[in-house]
Amino acid sequence: MPIFVLAVDVMGIILAIVGFNMAFRQQRARKLLGLPRAPDRLPDDRGHGQDPVTYALRIGGVMAMVFGIALAGLITLANIALG
Repeated sequence: MPIFVLAVDVMGIILAIVGFNMAFRQQRARKLLGLPRAPDRLPDDRGHGQDPVTYALRIGGVMAMVFGIALAGLITLANIALG
């Protein structure tokens, strides 16, 4: 397997791990980014009290995680199919 495929796989795995931490381990991601802790209050029916950073971290984290998995998987599968 060529070295560039291994390099892309490592980058994809790192991107997937970072995305997972952003999406599902938000306290750790907030601490690393220097963001304040999420508020402990519960939102009401009209959406008041919700923290927009929480949703930004979830969306961005899932997008990064899926992109890393797709990138690594497609490059690896293309190399196997064409190799």
